[in-house]
Amino acid sequence: MNLYIFAEHDDLTEIATELLADIQGWAEPKTTVTIIYRDDEADEPPVGHRDMDIGIEFTVSKTQKLKEPLNTFYTFAKKHKCDFVVGILEDGKYSDVCYFGNEEGRPDMFEIAHYVGLEQ
Repeated sequence: MNLYIFAEHDDLTEIATELLADIQGWAEPKTTVTIIYRDDEADEPPVGHRDMDIGIEFTVSKTQKLKEPLNTFYTFAKKHKCDFVVGILEDGKYSDVCYFGNEEGRPDMFEIAHYVGLEQ
């Protein structure tokens, strides 16, 4: 299943540089994670309603594989005072599923897995 986790903040440009650096530090050694940074000046425009996309796209097949990204991004949310949206990427379409972070609280791995339709 193809998923994404994108940052949500009133003014993403304020935190973009530091947040992107944290995401890159965590994601670069991983082969199943693609770092996403899209804004009006990028080759690809942001998707959906956001002015910019900062986060990751990744493939996951089991609920337990959500644990590390959710815990890591929750740490980023507390550090940068932002929230994140988890969504499904299917046939080039992005569908936001649920939120977690500084305002929304700790992510529940099993609840999110259920929402996106992952098997245990």
